[in-house]
Amino acid sequence: MQHRQKISNWFNSILRLGCFTSVVLMISSCGGSKSSSTSSQIEIRKNLAGELQDNKLYQAAIEEYQKILATNGIEVMEQANIDYLIARIYFEDLQDYEQAAAYYLRAKTLSPDASFAGEASRNLVTSLERMGRMIDAKRQLDEMTEADTKPQKKGDVAVARIGGVPIWLSEVEERIQTLPPDAQKKFQNTEAKREFARQYVGTELLYRAAVRDNMGDNPEIRKREQMIHKNLLVEKYLLEKVMPEVKIDSLDVKNFYKANLDRYDKKPFDSVKAQVILDYQTEKAQKAYGDYISKLAAVEKVEFLDQNIK
Repeated sequence: MQHRQKISNWFNSILRLGCFTSVVLMISSCGGSKSSSTSSQIEIRKNLAGELQDNKLYQAAIEEYQKILATNGIEVMEQANIDYLIARIYFEDLQDYEQAAAYYLRAKTLSPDASFAGEASRNLVTSLERMGRMIDAKRQLDEMTEADTKPQKKGDVAVARIGGVPIWLSEVEERIQTLPPDAQKKFQNTEAKREFARQYVGTELLYRAAVRDNMGDNPEIRKREQMIHKNLLVEKYLLEKVMPEVKIDSLDVKNFYKANLDRYDKKPFDSVKAQVILDYQTEKAQKAYGDYISKLAAVEKVEFLDQNIK
């Protein structure tokens, strides 16, 4: 009893000194199993790899993941997951499709029933296509499970097939929805939608033909891809970070109208209200954009060298 009390007093004193974390680590290293120690190391390295990837240090992230693969006692499921994470970096961030294909193949082979198996199979096919290896891509398509060819949405139906792979109605309709509103109206009836589906398949066939000719490696194409990617990111950032700062105040709208009467030919407010609100929103958005850019410029220590522009 006295011995137990001593242990209790020692533990409480450790807590008061704020050394609980050290004690836990000490106990783990002395009495913990090899398996729990390995799992802890793997989680630490995975977190580090994730941080490196978030900071666009892609090669360093891959190196950390590869250290995990070299860990003694790593389970097959964990190995498959790490292979999948490495594949995604090569596929999405580095566009190194040969390496991506290799790691996707490892991941889906080691764990064919994993939650990522379907994505790994699809991206493996895409990687092979972008490398111009269409025969290998077709073989992988044929090996894809039936689940990979099921519709993503309930009630969806196939409107065409390319090499046995369905083109779903939802794909066609989603593409139509990317068109300007006036253009969308043209494809509302059945016959027009069927014609659009044929155009959609034609575009897909041309894309595959271009991939077979290795046009995806063309420097000009890569440059334009980067520009499109950059514009999409900027647009998303503006919508999520800047535009929410634009607040519409009814009193401000009326004051804006009064300050700009000549712009509206001194017409009554109610008759030009829609245009006033639009102009007010535009002006507010431009100010919010300018303020945000100024804030970012200050943080990033921007310096303009106007003398070099001639």
